[in-house]
Amino acid sequence: MFNRLDYLKFFCTAAKHKTFKDAALEMNVSPQVITRCIKELEADLGEILFIRSTRSIKISPFGLQFYDKAKAALGLIDQMFIAEANDDLPVRITAPAVICRLFVMPLIQRISAENPDIHFDVRPADTFSDVVEGQIDIGIRVGSQLTSTRFIARSVGKIRHVVVATPELIAKYGIPETPDDLHRLPTTALLDKNKNQVWPWFFSGHPSIIPSKPAFTTDSSDSELAAVQAGLGFGQIAVFMAAPYIKSGELIPVLEDYEDQGELDLFLYRPQSGPVPHRTRLVYDAFVKCFSDPDFFQTEYRQKI
Repeated sequence: MFNRLDYLKFFCTAAKHKTFKDAALEMNVSPQVITRCIKELEADLGEILFIRSTRSIKISPFGLQFYDKAKAALGLIDQMFIAEANDDLPVRITAPAVICRLFVMPLIQRISAENPDIHFDVRPADTFSDVVEGQIDIGIRVGSQLTSTRFIARSVGKIRHVVVATPELIAKYGIPETPDDLHRLPTTALLDKNKNQVWPWFFSGHPSIIPSKPAFTTDSSDSELAAVQAGLGFGQIAVFMAAPYIKSGELIPVLEDYEDQGELDLFLYRPQSGPVPHRTRLVYDAFVKCFSDPDFFQTEYRQKI
């Protein structure tokens, strides 16, 4: 019924009291249980732990020595279950490189200032990372819903896109009137590393397209934006990246009547199995709150009226 760990707990509790009855009240068991466990422990040790009388118990000299060892052993076990106070394990996070740079790192700075005991391990990756195999605590992914039962995924927002170009490029080639006009204009193309193919351009009220002759192709969102800023082509850029440059006038939005309304989701995901440590839950909840806030993660570039 009871194991040696239970015996140690009963013994250490009894050592603090004058009777087995008082110890039983603290442990929420009957006095007979305490008496039986102490007898079995004494039989295992081959020594007397308590000197009994009709009214009280007194710990024996051997019991005093054994008490110090038992108390230390139980303290060590308790220390193993103090999850956060002395836990140096980092919260492991993976996210696309551009999202790491623009959002994850500022969030980590904020969280770390309030919780200096939390450590972080950040792995920027533009390919889907298996949080189970990679021992990742929190993943961020842009795209379609995760269907695997190994993960818990939560959509925290939509990724909206806008077609932009520099004023100089627009002055040279004109403003496209429909998405089909993009096939005759210099454009940029972004490769989806997960599928090893170009991301399609999404539009409202018009089928998605892949511009036929891109002037610049890359697998880096940052590099594509830099190419658009350099005037190499029209690009369909995520609003959260393009908004500051539209505001400054460096980039001009076009095809606004066909603007993408958010075909892609931004997902936070984590492993399905097992309990969630407090440190991971704290970071995960902070990520959900911030990425769900349009003032933090922009989905609009127009100023609110």
